[in-house]
Amino acid sequence: MKTLHEFDLIAIFLLGAAIATGNPALADWKIWSILVPVLIAAALAAYAASGPGTVALRNAMCWTAAAYIAFILLWYEQYKLTGHPGSVGLFTTLTDWAGFPGYEKVMRLGVAIAEIIAAVLILIPATQALGAIGALMLMTGAIFFHIVTPLGVDPYGDGGILFKEACSVWTCAWIVLWWRRDQIPSLLERFGLARAGKGAM
Repeated sequence: MKTLHEFDLIAIFLLGAAIATGNPALADWKIWSILVPVLIAAALAAYAASGPGTVALRNAMCWTAAAYIAFILLWYEQYKLTGHPGSVGLFTTLTDWAGFPGYEKVMRLGVAIAEIIAAVLILIPATQALGAIGALMLMTGAIFFHIVTPLGVDPYGDGGILFKEACSVWTCAWIVLWWRRDQIPSLLERFGLARAGKGAM
């Protein structure tokens, strides 16, 4: 396939927008943090229109999304694994709200381990889809907790950077899943959720 699918262009835009929105370094860019990805997507579309290099372009964008996901997930492990006061306070709020006071450490370390596994899987070519699913599940949970619990979307008073990063990783996980969707049937077969040769998803 030598031309980009229309959904590829949408994915490229969302990738740029997600990384720009979730990147605290671009917090002051305001509307430009969205317009820049539009311009990038337009440039990529023009490049892809020539035909050759489309597969390489798609792979490059997929790896960009995967690398961003892994970076964000692994960056916060320094706080979760060492018991940083900010991380402890966050998970204390969550466990108290959930009715499990005193289990902050269990939840914090459990989430940390799950995030490390998802980050590793998304950096391995054969398991990128599985890593994306893991990241998607983790960030769905994170977004849910930010919205419905006393944690709120701005727990640290920094403009909601943590919430924005959760949303950006969530978006990038969908993008990786779209570009690596061909891995899903084999993953389902491996876990006995689909019969070999059926191509079921």
